[in-house]
Amino acid sequence: MATDGDERARAPLAGVDEVRDELRRLGYLQSGLDRFVLAGAAAASPARASWRAAWRVGLVGGPLVGVVLGLGAAAVDARLLGQAQDLVVLAVYLSVAAGLAVALLAFAAGLTASALARRGATAPPTLSRNVGLGLGVLALGYLALWWRSHLPAHRPALIALALVLGVALAAALGRFGSLAAVAVLSAAAGPSRLPEASLSRRRLLPLLATAAVLLGAAVAAGSWLAGRPAPPPDYAVVPTGLRVRLVAVDGLDPKLARQMADEGAMPHLSALLARAARYALRLEPEQVPAIVWTTVATGRGPQAHGIHSAGTRRLPGMRTSVALDEEGTFGRALARAGETLRLTRVQPATSVLRDVKTLWNVASEKGLRVGVVNWWATWPADAVNGYVVSERAFFKLEKGGELEREVHPPEAFARLRALAAAGRADERARALDAFHARAAALLRQPSPPDLEALYLPGLDIATMQRLGQGGGADLAALDARLAALREHYRFLDTLLGELAFGEDEVVVLVADPGRLPRATGAAAEGLLALAGGVARPGDRGTASQRDVCPTVLHLAGLPASRELEGRVLDEALEPGFAARHPVRWVARYGRRPSARPAESRFDREMVEELKSLGYIQ
Repeated sequence: MATDGDERARAPLAGVDEVRDELRRLGYLQSGLDRFVLAGAAAASPARASWRAAWRVGLVGGPLVGVVLGLGAAAVDARLLGQAQDLVVLAVYLSVAAGLAVALLAFAAGLTASALARRGATAPPTLSRNVGLGLGVLALGYLALWWRSHLPAHRPALIALALVLGVALAAALGRFGSLAAVAVLSAAAGPSRLPEASLSRRRLLPLLATAAVLLGAAVAAGSWLAGRPAPPPDYAVVPTGLRVRLVAVDGLDPKLARQMADEGAMPHLSALLARAARYALRLEPEQVPAIVWTTVATGRGPQAHGIHSAGTRRLPGMRTSVALDEEGTFGRALARAGETLRLTRVQPATSVLRDVKTLWNVASEKGLRVGVVNWWATWPADAVNGYVVSERAFFKLEKGGELEREVHPPEAFARLRALAAAGRADERARALDAFHARAAALLRQPSPPDLEALYLPGLDIATMQRLGQGGGADLAALDARLAALREHYRFLDTLLGELAFGEDEVVVLVADPGRLPRATGAAAEGLLALAGGVARPGDRGTASQRDVCPTVLHLAGLPASRELEGRVLDEALEPGFAARHPVRWVARYGRRPSARPAESRFDREMVEELKSLGYIQ
């Protein structure tokens, strides 16, 4: 026996004029937008009707979604608000991508409506509404996840506006899906079986589209107002009489280092640890050096400081880099698609992407003299009270070329050029460490800074080059690799001896085991040591890498900010010092002013260097 669904499947399709007259009678063709989307309603088949409605929905919905997402991107990254051209170009890219996505969703929604109508699972009067509702809920869920991962948690007003924006945009997309279903159902089941379009429904889509754009603009404006640099809070430096030297060693395995120190192979490290307060260091979940060491320098995680990888990507026509999170499946797919289509090009992470102040920014603003050598994401170099040698300086000096903010102040570049010409090492990892250790020693003259930060990456690079490929079955080759690696540990110990730590200095040694894969279930640890001056020797338990920033600033006489995610390790300091200089707190250090996008002719060469060292794939 034939079912109602079979009868409907065999029913002749209505003529073009009949379909249009019936849709007009039901109120679907009163607005120009409805007439445009439903122009393909009288197609010869539901599939063709679905396709005709889908590309029209994409053509209308793409710009709407693209503009709103562009404004949302400006809310997340305030740099875009200062670059009108970048904002327009980004909105165009997003509109094209969103148009394709909306068209595919509308096409799928139309085919789903046709299939359900033919099976008789749901009556057509409610089917179009349900299809639109499903599409709207899907869009709202995606937007909620996106906003949750990108919006700063400390801006409740911005979050509230974003939620309203998401609801309005999802409702508009749901209405698009409903129109696509109407177009298909008019071909599959006949327009006489559709519900009447009320006046409120006819006006709903334009109102929602207008509300989405206005709310998107409000979100962007609110973010811009909230992100304007405010006067820094008023707090004083209480001099401690100490100079603080932060030495960061990437790739050091604490167990191997202690073993070699016990064997007498690392006498300088052994002497430093003997007079130091020592901590086992809890590691950050990321093993990307750019993220880890920016976290150490800021005392805050990547969601706050804004550095998410060693490289970013730039779209043609834009000066502002677009941060594509390549750790997630979607981010990797998007990054690969952009590279395959040649829509993006890789750039190194820069200080422009950093949203919060580093410990040297805080100290410099309060009049302390600072020195920074080779820290991640320091190019273009900040204009500080002291000097900055960015992570690009060595490579620019090696290849030659004019200064492009690799060093501050500019006159230090000539001094470093002479140093680079005088010292060459056969091995890349040793050359990097030797140059930067000696650059720090050179720039300390004639007067050392109050706070110094030096980053030595060579051991991590050497470890990855020798052991990152795996030992394989050739034990003799593995033994040779380990012997060469131990030699680099001895070389590092020699550099530590050359740093010549003074009696009035506190040395804060931070060692991270680097990028080697961590054993499943094993608690990998780094090493934190505070030596000299007022440090209390002995093992002090466990600390976090986020404790380094507040502790260093406390030693320099500055208060700890409650925005920081670590604590001051005051138990590592002599009781007398703690009594004279109790830990002080301040609500915040103030927002880092947004920096203009930076471009350099050296970007491509720097990317190739980072690839050769294994930082960028």
